[in-house]
Amino acid sequence: MAVVSVAIFEFAIKSGVSVSMKSGHVRTFKGEEYETILTIETRGNDWIGSLPTDFKIETGQLMKVEPLGEGRMRLRFLGTYAGRSEGVKVGISLNDPLKLLQRLDQVVYSEFVLDTLPLSLLTPVIPRRLTIFGFGDQPTGYPGPGQELYGLDEYHTSGDTKDIIWKRVAKSPDETLIARVREANVKDVIRVGVVQFAARGDDRAEWIDKLCEALGYIGKEILEMGATFTVLYHSPPEVQVQDTERIEEERMLGLNQVRSKDINEVAEAVMACSVAAGSREIETVVSNSDFVITGLKELEDVSMAPLIAEKPMLLIYENASPPSTYSERSVIYSGKENLFPLLRKMLER
Repeated sequence: MAVVSVAIFEFAIKSGVSVSMKSGHVRTFKGEEYETILTIETRGNDWIGSLPTDFKIETGQLMKVEPLGEGRMRLRFLGTYAGRSEGVKVGISLNDPLKLLQRLDQVVYSEFVLDTLPLSLLTPVIPRRLTIFGFGDQPTGYPGPGQELYGLDEYHTSGDTKDIIWKRVAKSPDETLIARVREANVKDVIRVGVVQFAARGDDRAEWIDKLCEALGYIGKEILEMGATFTVLYHSPPEVQVQDTERIEEERMLGLNQVRSKDINEVAEAVMACSVAAGSREIETVVSNSDFVITGLKELEDVSMAPLIAEKPMLLIYENASPPSTYSERSVIYSGKENLFPLLRKMLER
């Protein structure tokens, strides 16, 4: 009887336990709750006891399980970390008819995608760049007489004090420092390269959360400045090119360039980057970027650090050694720093 019970149990497991839930693509902000209905079916083997004992969404924390009967239950999650979760992992405890054997199977329902957006994207985008309406006294760079158009903006510490227009400051009711913005020196597109290849284990979700917050903040600020936000990262293609003469083509196949002209496109770029596989093919990413976002662990790789440090770096804080060698070319971001001076510098280079 025991042998038969175990044999039936193994056969039943092979026939499969299926998990279904409300599919689709859901977006919430970090800190918000989300609930869904999950259904477990044993494909005709109803006498096999099945009880979910573990649930996992990478960006979320399970808050409550409410049984609804007939293998259905309501799950409530709290968005703990920013990033994209592709699928829900469900641990199910199975018993044979005589209760002699117990097994914990993990089922992944991959048709469900949950985007937990960073809080840095929560505030609306308000264009900071004012309409050009004046003429400056700088040469145009072309032969013959001419003048260069400029606009007005608030003065920032990264700018030159000689650009402050004191007459307008005196007329300002709140004494805002108003300065010239030389449009010819301002970039229309800011390219941000994301480099990540270090193994982070259980700390990955927290690191990705900070990466998403930084990318969201940067993308929103770039849009407010009137420029286009572009994220570059390398993610290995699913199908590798075998021909050795096409190595460069294979490298370019994994290069992703996501351009964003509005806040929704920025959100999609951030989410896509959050699930990108790590890659050590970084030369193309770095060379085509205005600055690079990476982690402290990446700079611990002595062979890769010089390649990454070819451009100014925004370093996501983590438990790793700070890069003293590149301290003048980097800013460490823990989630609280003001990144606007860095962006302003990149725009006017």
